[in-house]
Amino acid sequence: MNVRVGGANRGALASLIFGRIVYAINWYNLAAVFFLTASELRQNVSGLGLVTATFYVGVGIFQVPSAILATKIGPRLTAIYGTSIASLAALLTGFASNLVQIAALRFFVGLGMALVFAPCVILITRCMQKGSEGLGVGLYQSAFYLGGAIGLSGWSLLAGALGWRNSLVVSGALGLFTSALLFLSIPKDSLRSNFSVNLVRVKAILFNKWMIGISVAMLALGVGNTVVGNFMAYYVENVIHVGIGGGGAIASLTPIAALATAPFIGRLFDRSGDAKRLLLASGALMAFGVGIAFFGTIYLSILSALLVGLAAGAGFTIGISAARATNSIYPEYETLTVSWVNGFSMFGDFFPPLLFSSLVIRYGYSLAGLCLAGLTFVLTTPLLFLRVSRLERVSDS
Repeated sequence: MNVRVGGANRGALASLIFGRIVYAINWYNLAAVFFLTASELRQNVSGLGLVTATFYVGVGIFQVPSAILATKIGPRLTAIYGTSIASLAALLTGFASNLVQIAALRFFVGLGMALVFAPCVILITRCMQKGSEGLGVGLYQSAFYLGGAIGLSGWSLLAGALGWRNSLVVSGALGLFTSALLFLSIPKDSLRSNFSVNLVRVKAILFNKWMIGISVAMLALGVGNTVVGNFMAYYVENVIHVGIGGGGAIASLTPIAALATAPFIGRLFDRSGDAKRLLLASGALMAFGVGIAFFGTIYLSILSALLVGLAAGAGFTIGISAARATNSIYPEYETLTVSWVNGFSMFGDFFPPLLFSSLVIRYGYSLAGLCLAGLTFVLTTPLLFLRVSRLERVSDS
């Protein structure tokens, strides 16, 4: 696979990829160590549901505001500010004395990450030659999955060696280093001094039927990916009794599988543009993977982690790439389109932890997993009724 990158952009591309890896470590590290956190703070699966939900609230509600901020100050500064906020909050989580403090700090981790994602998608596509933007998104997503694997597997081992508090301090410090790296390596944005947000264009973008279809598909993917990504390690350790290292290793199979998928799917999108079929296939695979995840056998858990990773790597790459390309006639609003569909995905990350943990307490893991799998499948089906199989362009009308 030929990665088409301009020579002058290689340093910026490397910084963005490294930053995305650290971003993912701070995304997943608490899930990896929550078995130890819960023991010290006398919590159970509902505590993990609470801190996960507050994190996704922060990520979700600040998606569109981050896009508006990026149109004003540029994606570079927006990403730097967001990385700094998220990293500092992640570092301070290591000093929290109770679950309420952890939940509040995870909200700020999410807030900071909301300022990072869409601006960095735009920055990384700028590093790619024309016609390779989907590949750029795939590489960026792969970096997230690599960081997720490191965060889930490596940070569980690090917590075992240093303690869960010190492991969070280390990841937060890495994030602050990333902020400095982005500041030094990313070229300053060229901003139009006379630019103002056009509400007619914003409305046309956000309520375009294809954008809505992509957004709902991203919501479906977010539901399934959140359940397996955030609960698998705890489930394997607490129910199947594999041990903290083994639980992190199994959970890390999800980002590893996604890591292997995302660049190739991004390149496929560059060549075909057929987002509808790819999103439908990803949603169906995601639903199946979630449905088999929590039946008490290590083999089904491993298979689930792999299938969910394949679905996430394909689906999120296609959804983000399709959203960015749909808005190609209004380049000033590229960040908005990516933030909009990603915000739907983040909403899919917000309520499932609370729903899943409450269903687990009432009915057990197996039935809870099947319920969330059904929800994932139902949310994918609206794509069937969209006649659009290729990208359509938004207009002012």
